[in-house]
This record gives sequence, C-alpha cells and structure tokens, in this order.
Amino acid sequence: MKLSKYIIAFLIMILPAGHALAELEINEVMANEPGGNVMLEWIELYNNTDNDFPLAFYSLKIDNNVILMPSSRIFPYEYMVLCRKLISDDNSAGYEEIWGNNSGYWGDDSVTENYRALELSSIALTNTGGSVELELALQTVSKLRWESDGEDGVSWERRLSADSIGLQCLDPSGSTPGTLNSVTPLSYDLALETVVAEFYGSGICRIGVLMVNFGLEDMPGGELSIYYDPDNDGIPDSADLIAIVNYPETNPDDSIEFDLYFELEGVNPSILMQLPPDDRMENNIRTVTAFGANYPPIVLNEFLADPQSDVGTEWLELRNRSDQEVNLKGWYIGDEIKFYPILPSDPLQFGNILVDAYDHIVLCKDKAAFENYYGTEINVVELNSWPALNNTGDIIKLRDNLEYIVDSIRYDFTYGGNYTWSRGEETGMTDRWGRSVETGGTPGQVNEVYYQPVSSSIFVTAEPNPFSLSK
Repeated sequence: MKLSKYIIAFLIMILPAGHALAELEINEVMANEPGGNVMLEWIELYNNTDNDFPLAFYSLKIDNNVILMPSSRIFPYEYMVLCRKLISDDNSAGYEEIWGNNSGYWGDDSVTENYRALELSSIALTNTGGSVELELALQTVSKLRWESDGEDGVSWERRLSADSIGLQCLDPSGSTPGTLNSVTPLSYDLALETVVAEFYGSGICRIGVLMVNFGLEDMPGGELSIYYDPDNDGIPDSADLIAIVNYPETNPDDSIEFDLYFELEGVNPSILMQLPPDDRMENNIRTVTAFGANYPPIVLNEFLADPQSDVGTEWLELRNRSDQEVNLKGWYIGDEIKFYPILPSDPLQFGNILVDAYDHIVLCKDKAAFENYYGTEINVVELNSWPALNNTGDIIKLRDNLEYIVDSIRYDFTYGGNYTWSRGEETGMTDRWGRSVETGGTPGQVNEVYYQPVSSSIFVTAEPNPFSLSK
C-alpha cells in the first residue's frame, strides 16, 4: 500500500505543471481491421502538449483487460501507433505492409513512415463495439469507444479532445495514422464526401455527388472541376477537363447533393472530381469508375435453349462489342431464379476468360457435344454450373464484375429445329432479336437473323389519287 502511494506521488511530481492528464489522448483506433486480419489492429496516441511523457507509467484498458505499455517516451505533439503486429511474416501481414512502404522495416520512408509505430502484441479489439482507455495511476485520462462494426478497414477517430465516442474515418484511405484525424474540424473544410457512378442506360452515366461543409466557418461558393483520369493516378490534368460545376455558399454542416449526367468515352473511364483548395486537401479530390458510351462491353448475342438430339447441348453466345479485350472473371450468367459464375468446368482452366475486341465467345453446358456438331474452331467454354434454359420461356441475365445486370433477354417460346434466338449485329438492329436464318445458328460468327414483323398489319399507299391500273 505504501508503495502504491509512493508511485502515485512520484508520478504527480514529474507531471509538468499546468497540463491536464487528458492532453495525452487515444486518438484513433483500428478495430475492424482490413480483410479480417486481426493482426492489423492498432491504437494511435497523440501528445497534445509541449512536454514528453514516459509511456511505461501508463497502461491501456481494453474493455476489462489491462495491458502494460512499452518502455518509451512520447514527445510533444507526436503521433504514435501501437500495433498488434509491426512487420509482416509468412503467416500474416503487418502494419508496415499496409500503412508503410512494405520494405520490411519501419522508419525508412520519410513520407509514409514519418511517425513512430511500436509493436504491442497483446492488443485485441472487438469489432462489434468496445472501448480503449488510457490509464495513469488507475485513473482514466483518455477514452475512445465505438458501438458497432463500422466499415471493414475504416478506423474510429476522435473528433475533439472532449469527445469519447469515435466517428468513422472520412479519409478515402479509411484511416489517418500519424496525422490529423479526418473528423477533426478545421476552419475551412468543404469535402467531397461521396461520389458514386451508375449506369443510366443508352450510353449515359449518372454521377451522384454529395458535398459537406465540415468546417467551422462559412464556405464561399465555388467551382467543382471534373476530369478524365486516364492514368488512374488521381492527379488532375487540365487537358482532361470535362466540365465545371458551380456550387453555392455553404454554412457549417450544410450539404449539397446533386446528380450529373454524362456521355463519357470508352467502357469504364476513371473520373476525377476536384474542389478548390482549403484547410483539408485530402477530401477535396475523389475518383470514381464510371460508365462510358461503350458500356457494357459484353452483351448477350445468341442462344439455343432447346437443342435437338444432333446438337445435344444448350449454349449461349456473348459478343465483345468494344475495342478492348475483356476479362470475364467475376461475371455471371443468371435466369429468373439465381446467378451462376462464368467459370470453366475444368478446374485447371479456372481464372481469366479473355474475349478479344469485337470477338465472340460461346458458353455451353457440354463442350464435347457442342464441338461434335459445330467443330473445334469456335471459342467455347464449358461452364462449371449452367443455368438451364426453359423451352417454354425464361429470362437470361448477364451480370458484370461491378455487379450490374448489363444485359438481359426474355423469351416466351423457342423456335425448335435447332434454330436459335439471335441478336442483330448490323447498324440499327442491335436491339432487335429474331430467329437464326440457318438451323444451328451462327455461334462464333456474325449473326444472320430473320426478324419477325413488328406489326400484324400492312398499310399500302397508292399514288396518284385517283389511281388507275390502266395507266
């Protein structure tokens, strides 16, 4: 008991006069680590004073578990990260791999590793909700808690020193170790909080923008600049400027939400948006993968739903209508009930399925039966799982790796006789479907299509009026 009193008295003596205990803070916590790798959990401390403190006099209390601190000092206005694992090994990634330069050593990069990171392997944080307390002589001097999972790989940050409930990091990277928290208010801070792109159809892309004034002061109106980002480097180039959008003045906590509609180049162009400079530059730029005039690159093109005995397998043809090679990895074929991944039945072929520009590929249920009828010159893949095509009618859906249903065809009957449903490929007919001219269709080739009349009536106009057959 005397020893405890002595230690407390000693600690009080060495603390600088005029500084509250709370000036050493738990500033940020990564509880829901990226990718479910618990070794990537970490806690950031911040010394908000002009004095240094010995960490060995402090302890961490995580929920009800007390953890001793490293034998080190934290210097004035220093950020320090205590991480569960610092350097990667064969078993799992470490902090340095994700938040550093992945050299296998911490501190050799003046840009990404310009603060101290120490390993504290006893850290164990709960995703669903928890707290971390910094204690000095059994007194809590700082506490940060969270009440939900939050987003995967996104940290909990302290907004102000007086706050104890963490907020989800707003930085595009998901966390801000070693620097000012993204939720800490500055005087002038207009942010591009979210930018989302959606395929609107007919070559049009909708881009939704949400801007928020997170600052403490009014922000004047200004210009939002929109660029192509062909290099995907996140750096605007005046030569790639698409448009300038004017926005009004905002008060603190005001938000501006609007939609923009573009007809963009290519298939999935990268679009960059930039706000004018302010006190927090990192939330002034956002990039988004958009949808160009050539989207979707792959479309449904022909199918045989009711093969007769000499064909012996259902099949479906896709066409790459773009000038770029397309990888079907992550794409799906579906029907009314569920989706099936476009994966080869042969596990040795699992991986990339490439379709050349302006080329065709056939997906089938039975490759041997297909090649027995059509030959071996066609690019055909037997799928690991097949959406059985109903003869009496069904719907076929094509979903891309961005989880958009990019094309679909509903049919109410099949033609029989091994005639296929075929899509027009000539100019002006690419939205029309009909029966193949030849039995067996044209898999791997340009379609030849017999189009059904769009009307049951025919109108004939005779001129001149009156009209005489004798003339």
